[in-house]
Amino acid sequence: MKYGRLLVVVVVLALLAALFGFGLLRGSPDRDVASVLVGKAAPAFDLPLYERYQPEYGPRFALADHVGRPMVVNFWASWCLPCYEEAPVLQRFWSEYQDEGVLVVGVQTQDRDKRSEGRDFIGRFGLTFPNAYDNDSTVSVDWALYGVPETFFLDAAGNVVAKHVGPVTAEILARNVEALLR
Repeated sequence: MKYGRLLVVVVVLALLAALFGFGLLRGSPDRDVASVLVGKAAPAFDLPLYERYQPEYGPRFALADHVGRPMVVNFWASWCLPCYEEAPVLQRFWSEYQDEGVLVVGVQTQDRDKRSEGRDFIGRFGLTFPNAYDNDSTVSVDWALYGVPETFFLDAAGNVVAKHVGPVTAEILARNVEALLR
């Protein structure tokens, strides 16, 4: 009987070790998740903007009002550590590409009633591109997000051309936007 319990414990530990090893060795397939939106018109949204962007963009950001130029739509949350990693990258990219006609827009989502935390996040990184607030996360559902951060690249016609899951890098941004500008 004593050996039976020991055998169960050993088998359970071996299965957990195998599962852990699989997780470590599988690479990053979560970043390779295809989006059903690629090749289709981006779902519309009309969201309130944070106050600091309202003098330039108005009180709300409607995606349809900005069709006609390539866009980078980045979904983030104040609790998301990878979002802290990519925020300065997005700001540098915006500073470099805004004169090329590319619009970067941030959408705080999956972060109910966290506007104050959103303001702190925006202020911490000095984000000058418009950032909107999706309090009930309906936009994240419409865009079929798996989580945050996720970034979508839209052509000038408003179609989703590419999607990236996880924190974006300067290389990912440049590669996708250069393709949009050709």
